[in-house]
Order: sequence, then C-alpha cells, then structure tokens
Amino acid sequence: MKTLKQMREESEKCLRCGLCQIVCPIYNVLGSEPAVARAKVRLARELAGDVLKVTPRMRKIMSLCLNCKACVANCPSQVHTDKLVLAARAQIKDEDGLPFLLGAALKQFLPNNSLQGVAAKSAYLYQHLGLQQAVRGSGLLKAVSPDLAQKEGVMPEFAPRTFRAELANMTLKKGGKVKVAYYLSCMTNMVNPALGKAVIEVLERHGCEVVIPTDVQCCGTPQLAYGDVETAEALARNNARLLAATGADYILTDCGTCGDTLRHYEELTADAAGFEQKVLDVSEFLVDKLGVKPGDKPVEAVVTYHDSCHLNRGQGVNRQPREILKAIPGLTFREMAEADRCCGGAGTFAITNYDLSMAILDRKVGNIKAVNPTIVAAGCPACKMQLEHGLARNNVGATVAHPVELLAKTY
Repeated sequence: MKTLKQMREESEKCLRCGLCQIVCPIYNVLGSEPAVARAKVRLARELAGDVLKVTPRMRKIMSLCLNCKACVANCPSQVHTDKLVLAARAQIKDEDGLPFLLGAALKQFLPNNSLQGVAAKSAYLYQHLGLQQAVRGSGLLKAVSPDLAQKEGVMPEFAPRTFRAELANMTLKKGGKVKVAYYLSCMTNMVNPALGKAVIEVLERHGCEVVIPTDVQCCGTPQLAYGDVETAEALARNNARLLAATGADYILTDCGTCGDTLRHYEELTADAAGFEQKVLDVSEFLVDKLGVKPGDKPVEAVVTYHDSCHLNRGQGVNRQPREILKAIPGLTFREMAEADRCCGGAGTFAITNYDLSMAILDRKVGNIKAVNPTIVAAGCPACKMQLEHGLARNNVGATVAHPVELLAKTY
C-alpha cells in the first residue's frame, strides 16, 4: 500500500471546485468545510509535505470520513480521497500509535477465529439470558454515560452458533461445473450464519462445487480504516494463500466491504498477484457468470434495495442484486430515492460518532419509508446491521435481508 508521501501527486489533482460538498453525507449534516473531501485532500497534501504536523484536530478531521467514495465518483479530477484519507490515517497511526484497546482489537481479537467464536457465544448469552434486558432496564448504561446506552443499541443480534461451528455438521456437495471458494466474513460467521447457508444452497442449486477454507481471517478492512497497514498486509498474505490453495475458478464474497478489500489485495501483498480477477460478489457471479435461476416458490413481499458503498462504488456491482430481486417470483421491487447514499454505518463509525451516524441513517430510513417496503435488501452485512437499527429506532416494521437469502427462499 502506498504511503501518504507516495500519494502526494494524487492530492495535487484536486481543483478545489467543491463538487464533493453535494454528495458528502457528513458535510450534509455538519455543513463544515473540514468535513468535506477537498479539505481532507488539502490537509493530506500538507501532511505529506511536512508542512503540517499530526495534531488532535488533524486526527479528528481525518476520522470524519465514511470511506463511502461518493466524493470520488462525483469528482471531475477523479481524486481518490478515500485512499488519501486511509494513507493519512496510516501516517497518523505510525506517529501516534493506537489506543491500547483498539490496537488489541485490531491485532489480536479480529484476526483470531477462536477468540471471535468465544466472543460471539458470550454476546449471544448476554442477549438471550436476560442480561441485556436487565442492564437496559436498570438504567446502568445511562448512569455511566447516555452515549453508552445509545451505542449499546447498535449491537447486532448474535447467533447461537457461529457459521464455522455450523459447517462442522454440514456436507458440501463434491463436483460441479464451476468450483468456487466462498470467503467467510466475520459478520456472516458471528451474526448471520443463515446467510452462509443460503449462499451455499444457492450456489449448489446453480451447479457449483463450493469450497470454504475456514482458516481465513478478517479481511483487513478494520485495520486499514485505523491505519494499521502492517496487520492488514499480514491478513492479506494469509487469506490470499489459503484462497489460492483451493484451486477454485472464482473467489466469492457475500459482503460488499470484504469483497472491496479482497479485490485490492494486490496493493497489500505480492502474494495476491492475479487475485483481483478471481474475486466476485456472489450476486455478480450468479447473474454475470451463470445466469440466475430462481426456484418456483413465491416470496410474497415488497422489497427495496440499499446499495452498499463498497459493493456499488467500490466494486461496481449494483445492477446484479436488483436483477436477482426482480427475478424472484412473488416479490415486488420498488426503487427508493438515493438508494446509493451511505447509511452511515462504516464499521465502528456508528459507535464512535453515534449522533452523526444516526442523522445520516435517518435520511436513509426516510427514503425507505417513502416506498413502504416489507423487506429492505442489502448486499453487505454491516449495512444490514445499521439499517436494522435505523428501522427499529424509527418504528418501521420492515426486515432486512441479503438478496441471496431471498433467492434461497424460492427453492
């Protein structure tokens, strides 16, 4: 991955026209110039040239970016502000280090599949043995911090068993017209194993042999977001080696964010040469490579679709999920306004900047309510978590599902 100094030329492409103001969700809420892309590009250039030094204000400004890439898509000069911000965060991390707990989470917890399993089980027990209800009812969280009580509400519903545990009792079909390696994301593993089962069923229904290297680790997105490039590179080397060793024709993901990072593994490690051409989102693979074949069972519902930023602008996948939804018998598709506008999740952004994230999310929920769906489809588990929180806090009765989960219901 290029350093900020190596990317200084990229920052000099900015014309300072301000068109990024129109599409930046954060600028839309704050209305503050430092929040928008052209300001971050200018700061990145000065930081790269040693004109400015890392300060708490610099750290704060660079943290106020969702990496949604809307500014890049709307920029006449195609300045990659998203990459400049990540490079700036890496330089800030190299100079200041990481807070202890955050560093432990990025370096020790997220890459450790066993620890993830223990944490997911503990979270499930917390939510289902009455502890969560008791803690919320006691007012303890509000007493410690009103913010803490709000942020705890973002916590997703954890599964009783991880997908890795479920896989131990599953028999995958051998042979097929296409061999695909399914990359197991952390969210599918800990929060939504049903999505993993749906992906396998749909792929096997389409004549694929599915192989799942269960030793793959976190894709590296959280580490890159906080500037920990060294750990991200180590994860990329391990994941690229394991996925390449399967000998699969394609490497598939069900997560827009993971897929976007996997497609850029060549920037992190030489071991991933040629990797990008093999990585596809599962909806892209079904529509473009095989031709989607739904079953006969109707799914009687009204659905709208939210574009994940990393799936849409990151990977250019937006038509294929809609084609899947429109092919499902019984399902009525309604396009919402601003379907490609960020929902404000962005990993831990919803926790570290709760009020700002909710302001962005409420605009998304307003667009959802306008088309009155019973289901909101999304191709990224992190967006699903954020949307579920937004629907609940606005008393909207719709559920959220991955397009492939809905497709699996037709068989």
